Amino acid sequence: MFVIVNGRASGSVDAHALLAEVTDHVHAAGARADGLVTHDDDELRAALTQAGDRRVVLVGGDGSLHTALNLPVELPELALVPAGRANNVARALGIPADHRAAARMAVAGPATVVDTLLVEEEGGRSTYSLEALSAGLQADARGRYQGQNSADLAAGVHALAQAMRAYVPYAVDLELDGQPAFAGHAGQVFLANMPFFGFGFKIDPFADPSDGLLEAIVLEAPSRVSAATLLMSVYRGHHLERAGVHVKRGRHARLAGPLPMAADGEPLGIGSAAVTVEHGRLRVVTSGRLAEAPWQA
Repeated sequence: MFVIVNGRASGSVDAHALLAEVTDHVHAAGARADGLVTHDDDELRAALTQAGDRRVVLVGGDGSLHTALNLPVELPELALVPAGRANNVARALGIPADHRAAARMAVAGPATVVDTLLVEEEGGRSTYSLEALSAGLQADARGRYQGQNSADLAAGVHALAQAMRAYVPYAVDLELDGQPAFAGHAGQVFLANMPFFGFGFKIDPFADPSDGLLEAIVLEAPSRVSAATLLMSVYRGHHLERAGVHVKRGRHARLAGPLPMAADGEPLGIGSAAVTVEHGRLRVVTSGRLAEAPWQA
């Protein structure tokens, strides 16, 4: 096995000490492993290539997996040891937060093919997303965020306040599998592959990231007050109970704006996009409980 620690995601933690810790846990679980710390995309790409046909234990957060997914390299079989802040992917795939337990799963657990979302923007740029494509108010706030990392609460509040001051409902035209799905004004759209998004948003209890489908969740919000209430309801996972919320499923979505967009935690700017579920690019060790809505945990 090969252990890779994303040094950028380790925050105040000593990345080399984290590498030593996780490697020791892998050895204790009965596997041989070596590894390294990476500091940028080029180093991560080289490390993934160096791993060859070995299972890679990626130590990092959601951003680490998003980065790996978008590198121009054939990905090896991956296991995840959560070391981020939100750890949405680990939560969705049943991967424990405890490093020792996650390392045991990395050694002995089965690898599952996990769906990814190919986001193709109207300008020709393509991005792979694992959690969801966000379009609308949340994506606008994410694009305004100026914090050093995702834990900067003050920067997050400031970005959201700016987005709220500028808010007017967005004109949304959504197609699913070639059929009209929504046309009108809305505050937020999620094209979701996993249950969680961003820093704690519980967007999609129906998500099964191995079923070949995405959920298109459109949330109407005609005013700033309703938009603020909407975001709070999404954070708590109560939005599906609200009037003006539309949920449909499909394999291919076309979202016409212009809309502010973000793929996972990465702002994409303002525009339109086509989103297609792809099955086969990513193999990740999981608990085998992909279809369970994990929000009560």
